[in-house]
Amino acid sequence: MQYFTTDLIDFFLDLEENNNKEWFHANKKRYETHVRKPMITLTADLIEEMQKYDPKISGVASKCLGRINRDIRFSKDKTPYNQHMWAHISKGTKQEPIPGIAYRFGGRDCGIMTGYYNVSKNQLNHLRRRISENIPQFQKLKSAKKFVELYGTIRGDQYKRLPSELQEIQKEEPLIANKQFYYVAEKKAIYATSSTLLSDIMEHWLAAKPLNDFFE
Repeated sequence: MQYFTTDLIDFFLDLEENNNKEWFHANKKRYETHVRKPMITLTADLIEEMQKYDPKISGVASKCLGRINRDIRFSKDKTPYNQHMWAHISKGTKQEPIPGIAYRFGGRDCGIMTGYYNVSKNQLNHLRRRISENIPQFQKLKSAKKFVELYGTIRGDQYKRLPSELQEIQKEEPLIANKQFYYVAEKKAIYATSSTLLSDIMEHWLAAKPLNDFFE
């Protein structure tokens, strides 16, 4: 099934050149028809498919979508609208979500993301404990053929200094120093128009699921 057409790409390329409220309001029907509504349909279908593998996955598709409006309160960039549409399906709480899958589509590029990006102190302690107590398993999961093929590696900023009890572990597993543990598959903009988009996002989710389950 094809959820998006090149109309999505055209909308965001035009928005890039006309990022103001007047233009957006004049083109809101394009946004609703070619961006938001198909995004809700895709997300609803993904939730249904993911529940076949994990019944704990839940959520209302429309509430999984990010806002097209930017939060410009503390930003030097005062353009009011984002240059992509994104959604995030997850478990857990809003404050401490358990990774599911996130995806974004825009005029210049697309991406599929999962893992831990905004990590709370409690989550970080938990992730470090999981790694330090299970280093061989963690190393096997992060080097799994399908995971490496689709994501490459685990990303994240690192602390320059670690507590003394983690410094020895760092010699065996350097990622213990990470502040974040996330994985990204970067795509070209045309990817959004693929007729296999649903199955492809599912493939990415399933490839990351063993590592996400390990961290959970």
